[in-house]
Amino acid sequence: MLKALYQALADKPWLLLLGFSFVVSSIGNGITYIVIFSELIRLAAPTTSLALAYVLSTVPGLIGSKIGERYCQSANPFKILIVGECLGMLGLLAPLSAVMTGSIPMFLIAQTASAFTIGMTFPAISKIFKTGLTEKELPVATTLETIIFACYVIFGVCLGLLLLGHISVMSLLVLDASSFVIALILLRLSQSRFAKTFIKVSPSQAQINWRTLSGVQRRGILLLPLLALAAAPAMALLPALVPPTFSGSEAQSMALALLFARSLGQLAGPLILNPEKFEKKSNSNVLMVSCLFAFITCYGLVPFSPSKYLALAFIFMAHLFSNVVFSLAIYTILKKFDEVHISAAMAKSYRLQMMVTALVSIGAGYCAQYFGVVYSLYLFSGTGFVLIVMLSLGERWLKQKSVNFRSEQQ
Repeated sequence: MLKALYQALADKPWLLLLGFSFVVSSIGNGITYIVIFSELIRLAAPTTSLALAYVLSTVPGLIGSKIGERYCQSANPFKILIVGECLGMLGLLAPLSAVMTGSIPMFLIAQTASAFTIGMTFPAISKIFKTGLTEKELPVATTLETIIFACYVIFGVCLGLLLLGHISVMSLLVLDASSFVIALILLRLSQSRFAKTFIKVSPSQAQINWRTLSGVQRRGILLLPLLALAAAPAMALLPALVPPTFSGSEAQSMALALLFARSLGQLAGPLILNPEKFEKKSNSNVLMVSCLFAFITCYGLVPFSPSKYLALAFIFMAHLFSNVVFSLAIYTILKKFDEVHISAAMAKSYRLQMMVTALVSIGAGYCAQYFGVVYSLYLFSGTGFVLIVMLSLGERWLKQKSVNFRSEQQ
């Protein structure tokens, strides 16, 4: 995959500039993420607040994705990326106010701006990739899209962990603002080097009707929500999964290290896939179920880890497996929908994923408050996994029934 990614970036300057713009922006976003979660942990925020913080870092994307989807129908998607960066810069006022007041609710509100802009950019990025890349290069687009969102924490968390405690929180937020300015410049340069023309369509043409979609297209849209069903409860509870052998500042450092290990796994996941086998692997329910089982198993072992290194390894492996599923889900949508419908399909999948994330994360957070983090993790992620297995078996049964019916007709 690394070779294919290098070739695509070398052949397409706009893709290289686009990737750099998101990496730079991710540095700032990751720093803000560290500021928010480290302050929530320092203020001894309850588990419900940690889960709610995770929800607020994703759910406002529902509105953002709808705006992004509609805008991509008739305008250049690069423009909405630029608007998103501008809104992200303005959104820094929320964490600034939260730091000055020390208010837990304000820290939670600070999550919404980033989620909103991510929701806006998700359908726009998909349309850019679908238009600018060939079908053979779609696995590269999938990997790059995964890396872009993994870098949100990879670079930002790494820098944030190094600087946290050495410079003021205000200085960290200024660094964040600077990253937005640089990202805007890179986006403009990328747009100027993009040679292809985007198809403009009316809202009625771009709309997708669930009843007219093929089984493969429906499956593609549902893969991300299904991933969230099993993974979101665990990810929402991650800061609270620190083994009981840690306490005080050591527990805070361990929680942040777990977040960093999570992002390393997200980055490594798509890189282990062979781009030539994406089509075959994306159709495999067995692979998806196996990866999610490995994900839940690794998370379930974290609270009982006798060593911090073992706990970090479990989180790394968990997200390596989950992001294999994520990459294949993105690829399936890019592959099975044309340029006219790609933005609507990606936005629909994203919104379903966010709704599932909100429901299971809030439920897991409140359950953890009363029954404990470990019990909540097993209950919600385990139930999600069982439902996924049942749906996979149901899909297989329907396929077999359809084949038998056609055989009888012949």
